[in-house]
Amino acid sequence: MGDDSPKPTAIELISQPITLPCGLTLPNRLVKCPMQETLATPPVFDPPIDKFQNLYKQWAHAKYGLIITGQVQIDIRYLSIKGDVVCHKDSFKEPHFSKWKQWATISQEAGIPCIVQLAHPGRMSPAGAGERPPGMAAICPSSVPVELGEGWLNKKALNAVLGTPREATLDDIDAVVAAWVNGARLAKEAGFAGCQLHGAHGFLLSQFLSPHTNRRTDDYGGSPERRLALLKRLVKEIRECCPRPYCLSVKLNSADYMATGLGLSTDEGLEQVRWLVECGEVDLVEISGGNAENKTSKLHNSFGTKSLEKAPKRESTRIREAYFTDFAESVQGLNSRVPIQLSGGFRSRTGMADAIDSGICSLIGLGRAVVLQPDLPVTVLLNPCVSDDEALAVPHIVKGQWFANMIPVKVVGSGLAIQFFYHNMRRLGHGLKSDPDASIPYIVFQGVLETFRSGLFQTVERMLQSFPWQSKASKID
Repeated sequence: MGDDSPKPTAIELISQPITLPCGLTLPNRLVKCPMQETLATPPVFDPPIDKFQNLYKQWAHAKYGLIITGQVQIDIRYLSIKGDVVCHKDSFKEPHFSKWKQWATISQEAGIPCIVQLAHPGRMSPAGAGERPPGMAAICPSSVPVELGEGWLNKKALNAVLGTPREATLDDIDAVVAAWVNGARLAKEAGFAGCQLHGAHGFLLSQFLSPHTNRRTDDYGGSPERRLALLKRLVKEIRECCPRPYCLSVKLNSADYMATGLGLSTDEGLEQVRWLVECGEVDLVEISGGNAENKTSKLHNSFGTKSLEKAPKRESTRIREAYFTDFAESVQGLNSRVPIQLSGGFRSRTGMADAIDSGICSLIGLGRAVVLQPDLPVTVLLNPCVSDDEALAVPHIVKGQWFANMIPVKVVGSGLAIQFFYHNMRRLGHGLKSDPDASIPYIVFQGVLETFRSGLFQTVERMLQSFPWQSKASKID
């Protein structure tokens, strides 16, 4: 006889708890994806608790199943963008460590586990970014020239922005591994539930995994197996330092989405996932795609397209809502006991539920949508008072794309669109609501104005400090 039990509703499907191999039980299938908050400040870029009180408190009480923090850079010499939190040499000391513990407490105060994403930008660290000496180049897997731009002007301008990276020595690789392990240990000691290694979007770990950027001929390159060597070493050494029940996650590209034969293929990407789910040390694999140099994946070229305005009716359409469904379907064949998180493109409750019901993934990653609606799960997706037809993220489009298209450097111009979400996370951090109508020109103007103000204040301060009366007043104190 067939099973006559009723099929679970969409809410029931996304509300199902799931237990990871490490023993950590997530109350539902919705994951707040890592998004760079850009709220930390120099010189040490500690967790900005005053702002995180506003931002992470909202996410903590929104009923996600899991929260993944924005990027934490593991080496203060190599930053990807101004404002990322950094794990530095004094992070275990006071007053720095207390800020980490406060961050862990805030983000998990409603009982939802939070893990820290650890990253290194590698060759995508812009010239002058980070506390490295002038002239010190960013590191990359290979010194073999790799074309980044299109056209003479694009290449020349891009080199001025990113600088020319140098090939990582074996000592550099040892230092990178030590920094990642240190970051994992910091997350553990601070009270977070685990960490995620950022191996996607053109950052250092994905640079080692991709044949486009890894042209090495030693133990860390030259074949798909050796391109995996750094990731394997990181998993091994972090797990030795942070045994279960500490959660270890890895975020991987499904592909580079570059011209055929240039980047990571879906076949090689699948084999990387295969190793992760079979090695017995990883608890969660997040699948994304594309890289910061190339914007042809759906994740990167979707800023100018308005998101869903109504929930799709057909099941096949709903399943295809996510950007990397095809690759996730290939992962199904691995029959993995390690949950797969699919991130990018989900907007409707029914689309999320169908992806889980079909077995394409076990967890749904939500990024851009929860910047505009931090409480999206509790108010909409998990709210039984909201019908399936109405249960979707607020439709939006990044306005002012024409301004980004005027920038001659493809990487920089395309990167302006993400500033829309950085802008809104900064608003949330300052206790304001997101502004879905902010345009790229407006955000750029605001940034220029703030830079001018900061520079002016610093100049006035230095002038005042140079006056004789200021010195006398200081002596009186």
